[in-house]
Amino acid sequence: MEYSLLIKRIKRGLTPEEEKQFQDWYSSSEEHRQYYFKLNNYNHKNTAIKVNTSFAWKKLESKIVKSNTPYWKYTVAAILVIGLLSFPLYFFLSSPFDQENQVVEIQKKEKKSDDIIFKDQNGNSITFGNKDSFVSGKYYQANKDQLKINKTQEAHGTNTINVPTGKQFTVELSDGTKVTLNAKSKLEFPTSFEQSDKREVILVYGEAYFQVTPALENNGKKFVVKNLNQNIEVIGTSFNIENYNEGKVVTTLVEGEVNLLYGKNTVTLNPGQQSIIEDHSLEGIKEVDVYDYIAWKDGMFLFKDESLKGIFAVLSRWYDISADFQEKELEEMKFNGRFRKDQNLESILNIIENTKRARFELNGNKIKVMQYQE
Repeated sequence: MEYSLLIKRIKRGLTPEEEKQFQDWYSSSEEHRQYYFKLNNYNHKNTAIKVNTSFAWKKLESKIVKSNTPYWKYTVAAILVIGLLSFPLYFFLSSPFDQENQVVEIQKKEKKSDDIIFKDQNGNSITFGNKDSFVSGKYYQANKDQLKINKTQEAHGTNTINVPTGKQFTVELSDGTKVTLNAKSKLEFPTSFEQSDKREVILVYGEAYFQVTPALENNGKKFVVKNLNQNIEVIGTSFNIENYNEGKVVTTLVEGEVNLLYGKNTVTLNPGQQSIIEDHSLEGIKEVDVYDYIAWKDGMFLFKDESLKGIFAVLSRWYDISADFQEKELEEMKFNGRFRKDQNLESILNIIENTKRARFELNGNKIKVMQYQE
């Protein structure tokens, strides 16, 4: 893609034919999208780099003519000029777009695991990556999207599933209950509920959507979800638990009925209600549109009158990014939006930017959030 066409695209001056050419180039590679996003961000600044390649060539040519330079030096000179001609592309691919600070400290960081990790009752760890390979053990079957625990009386012990940033995973427990885990979540559960008078699991942290099989189908055993600040007793129902913030648990009931136990207190939720418990205290119960809080399980980001800080808290769990707000007031700026989880981050940022209220600069996994400027 010609550099001049990219600049023309940023200035919104492409013809329909050129726009189609751009879209083909943009969608063909993640590197292309990163390059265009950086170029677009840089263009927001009031600085510009202009390279007069014609003048540089003439100056070099005059020096060559006036001297008896050996032939190999002509070649070197030509390479230098070619390098100068390709400067805009190289500059935008390699530059951090910060002309004030030229010293960059490079540190080696331990690579985070991108795989879902299942630790079975015997302490063995199994990873599920992006390949749709089938894995089976004595009491389970799994692939990259879900794990199914067989109903058995022979296996006893505790299992753990860890879901990293940018992933989603479903576990079907031995009683048939389905638990869909959002990114950055951890669940502990027994292989079998046969030896216990209740069906108990622990959402260590993160977010999960539960579809619980009725107690009548499980010898009357209640289903219990334990959290740091609350326990939930379930007979048979569907509900969502969000437990990302330390000390704070948000429970949204879709259908059925649940009892929340916090401290020495108990409260009952009805369908369409949401509770917030923080530091063992009930902050309140309110009526909500439940789909706003469970859309994530269907691969959607759904924001209604959400602060920019809250939006980036959600995006960080999917794209492994962090936001640096240049002004405090930007954090509370409200937005509405619906995005697919398979959208790339740049397109989401561009959509928000098009509201002309905030703008962003992406550098690696860091996003600088600034006031919008025409």
